[in-house]
Amino acid sequence: MVSSVHDNAPVGLPGTIRALGWTSFLTDLSSEAIYPLLPAFVKSLGGTSVEIGLIDGVANAVAAVVRLPSGAISDTVGRRPLVLFGYGLSAIIRPLMGLVASPVGVILVRMADRFGKGIRSAPRDALVSDLVEPAGRGRAFGHIRAMDHAGAALGPLVAMLFLLAFPGRERLLFLLALLPGLVTLAVIWKTVHDAPTRTAVAARTALAPQLSRPQSLLLGSVGVWSLGAASEQFLLMRAAELGVPAALVPLVWLAMSLAKSGSALAAGRLADAWHPRLALGAGWLVFAAAYAGLAASSHLWAALPLMALVGVAYGLAEPAERSLVARLAPEGRQGGAFGWYTLVQGLMALPAGLLAGWLWQQGPAGPAKAFAATAILAMAACGFLLVTVRESEPRSPRI
Repeated sequence: MVSSVHDNAPVGLPGTIRALGWTSFLTDLSSEAIYPLLPAFVKSLGGTSVEIGLIDGVANAVAAVVRLPSGAISDTVGRRPLVLFGYGLSAIIRPLMGLVASPVGVILVRMADRFGKGIRSAPRDALVSDLVEPAGRGRAFGHIRAMDHAGAALGPLVAMLFLLAFPGRERLLFLLALLPGLVTLAVIWKTVHDAPTRTAVAARTALAPQLSRPQSLLLGSVGVWSLGAASEQFLLMRAAELGVPAALVPLVWLAMSLAKSGSALAAGRLADAWHPRLALGAGWLVFAAAYAGLAASSHLWAALPLMALVGVAYGLAEPAERSLVARLAPEGRQGGAFGWYTLVQGLMALPAGLLAGWLWQQGPAGPAKAFAATAILAMAACGFLLVTVRESEPRSPRI
């Protein structure tokens, strides 16, 4: 599976882009061997559905605090130092999940892990913008997202096989997550470098919150969408409620991740062929349709394909989002632009998790209400994006 994703990467991508793809693969292999097991793990520690919602909500909100300054600082000092530090922090912290004794401990470890992600995310995406011409950015982001999701697909499979061989040894599995993290650091150290012609920005200018009207409108639409895009842990919970055995829940995550990986490769090319705004709108529409179907269905045979469709929607939207952020950013300030983008996503994760967790607890119809709210917010975000976000000098789409 790994070689398939790599071999299908677009021809002509810089070596650093391919290396970033492998760092994403290894990091998600490590992270997603743990992530699908967290709902059951938290419940075994006495946690509630609200606390499960808080795992990602609080963690991503804390990470969001560093995303804007990290991206802006990378416009001044370069991308590589922050990318290396962010990946390194997560690699060291993540295995500590094997030592926690309470739901609060799970939340704290997840917070520290996502703090590292917050440090590296905007500089990494800005580095892609530095290294790739605008006409090929969709393919570059699509390649990285495809590798990311391929790692996310393999992680749960590794977890399932490990637990079949060593039942009840989740904590040991969490501790072993250190190994791919260390390989990630070696890849970055050896192969990831800043663009030699990057335009540096003065520190005072980089940290100044200057956004154009199209950038602000894009952030508004991303915020509305993010409010509905609560933790995918709720999809895993729903799969378990509808009859998927606990030992097979990681396979649901595997299917979603494969759908994300495959669609991200195609969607990157789509974002380059169309305007990325149109490709993003299409991804959000698919997302809304999938969640509307989940709200209307209480049968496992219908829910599982719809969960895979959620994965397709993420794969469609992610390369287009990043291409559009880079397209609207002023020259030399891509780090700050991606910082704003990831900041909005991170800050909305907490209310999104709380909203979904609260709706989930509203009786037998709670899951349907939570999924319906997601569908409505995704539709609203799509409409706002397509109606309001315009460039000052729009380009004709290439088909």
